[in-house]
Amino acid sequence: MGQPSADLDQTVIETLQSKLPPFRAEMPWADHSNSELLQYLDFYRLPIPLASLKLRAGTINLRQQALATMAWEPENAVGSVIVVHGYMDHTGLFYHLIKHLLERNLNVICFDLPGHGLSTGQPGFILDYADYVSALNAVVQVSQTMYPQPLHGIGQSMGGAILLKHLLSSGNKKSYPFASLNLFAPLLQPAGWPLKRLLYLLSKRFRKSVKRVFRPSSFDEEFLAFLRDRDPFQPRVVPTAWVGALNGWVKEFKQCDGSDFPINLIQGSGDKTLDWEYNLNIFKKKLSNLDVQIIANANHHLVNEIEPMRRDIFAALKLPPPDSTS
Repeated sequence: MGQPSADLDQTVIETLQSKLPPFRAEMPWADHSNSELLQYLDFYRLPIPLASLKLRAGTINLRQQALATMAWEPENAVGSVIVVHGYMDHTGLFYHLIKHLLERNLNVICFDLPGHGLSTGQPGFILDYADYVSALNAVVQVSQTMYPQPLHGIGQSMGGAILLKHLLSSGNKKSYPFASLNLFAPLLQPAGWPLKRLLYLLSKRFRKSVKRVFRPSSFDEEFLAFLRDRDPFQPRVVPTAWVGALNGWVKEFKQCDGSDFPINLIQGSGDKTLDWEYNLNIFKKKLSNLDVQIIANANHHLVNEIEPMRRDIFAALKLPPPDSTS
């Protein structure tokens, strides 16, 4: 990724957060009068609003949380996509995917999970993945009132797990909001999980957080350096409560009845973050209509892999063609 020329100041972030209006159909389009929003977009190289590309930027309230939500709307969109990011990620890191989806003439709806990016909440803290699913539900409900069907879901890593948990909790197939699911390296067991789980169980009563280690999740060295050194939304510690929430998700999925909903799973064979081969066997047992596409040598953070890997990754997505109306 190209490096931004200036840092994103904390004052700019706080001012932007305070200016975000409620995210709804009646909200005004974002324009060039919001200097903090423009600085944010420029810093992360996200698309700026144009005559042919509208942008909504606001918040969706969920209990005590404000979920920062942005939606890019091209002319004559053929559908809409909700993007669910991974742990310690946020909307700003998804510019490659956003650009690709806009080129496919899709509305792109991105939101920051609680404790991530511009959303409120303790950084990286969660007690149960059900809280993340509640956030997704809130975004889905608002999106259904604003954007044309069909609605598609794309998740990266933990975002894929959230979409799976959302699917498993949606008992009524007729009311299920998504026409398709594309999952990039969905999270189940991380690499070295038995030891990590044991350490968590032994220390959870007296240790509330652990120092974060920035391990390489992509072959894009500029992206990794940006995460480590420049991105203001990257916490330096990991709350141990999140490990407990992950432990709950692993147990839940292994014990679930599964689903026959069509799912497109895209996985890199060079993933060092997940125990991906073990996970894939579990996914195949639980998801009877699963299509798996392996990207040779690609690491974990697929939306931020190097070219030409990223070209192959995005080509593996199953979405309506740009000129489709169904």
